[in-house]
Amino acid sequence: MADATPASAPPEVVCPHCGKTFQPEPLHADSVRNAGFKCPHCRLFVALERAEAPQPEAE
Repeated sequence: MADATPASAPPEVVCPHCGKTFQPEPLHADSVRNAGFKCPHCRLFVALERAEAPQPEAE
């Protein structure tokens, strides 16, 4: 099986559940489906494909 460790994780991501930003700490997964991060605020597992970088605020 291929290693699914997120190699190019963004410097910050937004949790789709609580909306807070955090610096992702990649979880080592044995498959692409299990690759992602754990939100330190609400403890939700954020799948790599759902991880989004925060949008810059318009001035």
